[in-house]
Amino acid sequence: MCGIMGYYAFGNKLPNKQKIENMFVLLETRGKDASGFAFLNSRNELEVVKSDVPASELLKKDSWKQLNLPKIMIFHTRLKTQGEPSNNMNNHPLFTKKGLAIVHNGMIYNDKEIFGTKEKRDAEVDSEAILLQLSSKSNDPIKHVFETLDGGFAVASINKANPTTLTLFRKDNPIELYYNSEDDILYFCSERRIMQDALKIKKYSKRGFRIGEKEYNSYTLENNHALILKPEGVHSYKQYYPKRFYTNWTVNDLDDILDVECPYCLTLTRFDFSSPINRCSTCGEVIPEDMLYV
Repeated sequence: MCGIMGYYAFGNKLPNKQKIENMFVLLETRGKDASGFAFLNSRNELEVVKSDVPASELLKKDSWKQLNLPKIMIFHTRLKTQGEPSNNMNNHPLFTKKGLAIVHNGMIYNDKEIFGTKEKRDAEVDSEAILLQLSSKSNDPIKHVFETLDGGFAVASINKANPTTLTLFRKDNPIELYYNSEDDILYFCSERRIMQDALKIKKYSKRGFRIGEKEYNSYTLENNHALILKPEGVHSYKQYYPKRFYTNWTVNDLDDILDVECPYCLTLTRFDFSSPINRCSTCGEVIPEDMLYV
C-alpha cells in the first residue's frame, strides 16, 4: 500500500502550504519507507525531490522549505513491496529523461514480462512498467497501460511536454477528489478522509438535513477511468477496458492464486491460498481466508 496526492490550481490562488504539508504527513499512514514530490518549475523543467525517509522528514529539507508552490504538484508516500528504498530510483515520483513523471499506488504483476530481456530498467520497482507504457509512441498511452498491465493502479502524472496538464487514472485502486470552488483548486488523494482532515473540511446541515461541505465538492474517480485536467478544467473523462488476467502466473499458480474482492475496501486484489498471510494491495488490511466465504 502506498499513497498518492496532489493538486491543480486553475486560477491565481495557490493552496495553503501548511495544509499541503498536513496532507502529506497524514499520507504517511499509507507508507513510511520513502516519500517524494514532483512539479514543473517556472522554466518548464521537471523537478523531482525524493528520498528513503517518511514525508514528515522530507518536509524538513530546504528543497521543501524554500519552495514556492507551483500550480500543479504530485506527491507520493511509499510502502516497500518490490525494490529497496535505499536505491532512490525505486522511490516515487518515477520519471524519464524527457520530463514525464508519475506517482503510483498499487501493484503490477507482469512488469518483468513487459520489460523482457530487451528493455533496460533503471530500477526494480514494478511501477516502472507504467512509466514505460506511458512513454510509448502510442496514440493513446493510457489505453496502452490498461491493455498491457496486470494488477491494480492509481496513477497521477505530469509531463514537461504538456506543462499545464495533470493526468489521473485508476484501475481498482482509489483516487478521491475535492474541488474548492472559491479558490478554484482541485485536490486529489488516495483517501478522502486525509483531505478532509488536512483541508479542515466540515459537513454542514440545516434543520437536520445535510447541505454539503460549503465551497468543497467531493468526487470519486470511477474505476477504469482517466481524468485529464487542463487550465480550462476537465479536458476529458474517459473509460478504459483493462487487461483481466495475470499472464505471468503459470497454470499451477492459478490453482492457488485468484482475484478476490477485499472485504474491507471492496477492490480487487490478488489472494494466494498457499501463502500464510495475504494483504489487500489497496488498503493493506490482512485478509483471512475465512472472510472470503462470508
